[in-house]
Amino acid sequence: ALSGMFTSTLIDERKTGVYTWDTTAAMNGCLTGLVAITAGCATVEPWAGFVIGLVAGWVYLGASALILRLKIDDAVDAIPVHMFGGAWGVLATGLFSNPYRMELAGYATGNLGWFYEWGRGSGNFTLMGIQICSI
Repeated sequence: ALSGMFTSTLIDERKTGVYTWDTTAAMNGCLTGLVAITAGCATVEPWAGFVIGLVAGWVYLGASALILRLKIDDAVDAIPVHMFGGAWGVLATGLFSNPYRMELAGYATGNLGWFYEWGRGSGNFTLMGIQICSI
């Protein structure tokens, strides 16, 4: 959540060269990070949670800009936070779920997150494919 919160400030600094604090973007970035990590909270490592939150901040900023460009009325940015952040969280679960945490959570470890499947030399796309279908 914290990584998603500061993403908007860092991206704004890269675009304009000036640090500006947009409370709405920071809080919605934080919420998007929380929404995104909810899907895989039991099956991903803490470092992966940080990465998921960081990417969730980018997802929020991109989705918010898209909603504005499409002229969709969303006064509190609920669509970018919940729909796009939730979709990213579901996809991230298919990427970052590891065998140890899946076993601790009581899940079968035959199909892991895609990055861990590559580590096993497999490339098994089953879990990631299921996550894509669920969106």
